[in-house]
Amino acid sequence: MPPRAVGAARVALGLIVLLGGINGFVRVVPVPEPLHPFVQLLVDSGYVYAVKAVEITAAVLLLLDRRRPLALALLWPVVVNIALFHLLLDPRAGINAVILLGLLGALTWHDRHAFAPLFAERRFGSASPAGSPARGERASPA
Repeated sequence: MPPRAVGAARVALGLIVLLGGINGFVRVVPVPEPLHPFVQLLVDSGYVYAVKAVEITAAVLLLLDRRRPLALALLWPVVVNIALFHLLLDPRAGINAVILLGLLGALTWHDRHAFAPLFAERRFGSASPAGSPARGERASPA
């Protein structure tokens, strides 16, 4: 992906998520009333405020271009839940979820090298290359 496209996707995703996060605390964009009962339950329980704090944190990291892989990792569970909500409960706004998933997927693909260790096969029980025990193993007494 060209650097300008990465920057544009990063800023677009950051601004969208920041606006959504701030909107959870202070109504910047009007929200249609009444809320879906599931969303109302999340608001009443206070759960939505923790999610909005994660959104704001990740958005600031994206906009400052700091720790982008961390920001992306924080956003995946949030965006997947947003997408599932719209797919299953409110399909009218499904395009928003598609846009979020597209931006997040493109940025994650661009930074796939940062996520590669998560998917690397590791065999526990084998010695490390230096001959010392692998992490999680105890050295056998000599």
